[in-house]
Amino acid sequence: MNGSNRLSVAGLLIGLGLIAAAAVIGADAMGMRVPPVHAKVGPRVFPYLVSSGLAVAGAAIAWQAWNRSFPREEGRTDWGAVAVIAAGLLLHMNLLKPLGFVPAAVILFVSVAFAFGSRRSLRDLAVAVVIAGLAYLAFTRLLGLQLPAGLLQGVL
Repeated sequence: MNGSNRLSVAGLLIGLGLIAAAAVIGADAMGMRVPPVHAKVGPRVFPYLVSSGLAVAGAAIAWQAWNRSFPREEGRTDWGAVAVIAAGLLLHMNLLKPLGFVPAAVILFVSVAFAFGSRRSLRDLAVAVVIAGLAYLAFTRLLGLQLPAGLLQGVL
């Protein structure tokens, strides 16, 4: 990746878009009604963390683009990989409620791993099941958030 002396309009727009998304998420989190039970760590913590991370990343990208130091990728876009990831995301969104969080997340994880070139399907499947299961348990048991259990109702 090389720096360039040209202003990266795309980089600037991406950075500003991330900052705008951070502002929307932060404003939405501020408007959440939180019962007094969640006095210290409640449902606002993760949106604030995500909002802060997006704002920092957006500011860094916009700064690099503005200062003409935005890294330029040399090479071609692998549209096949983009299509596989898009298909995995569409499957995830459409299967989340009927199948549940864990199976839908496994489908997304495996499709992204495949798009990135992994051909070790069993390993990818095992890692996906562990990560999706831990994420489900963390959000539902530790944070008290509702995620669809789907097929795994009663198991998790």
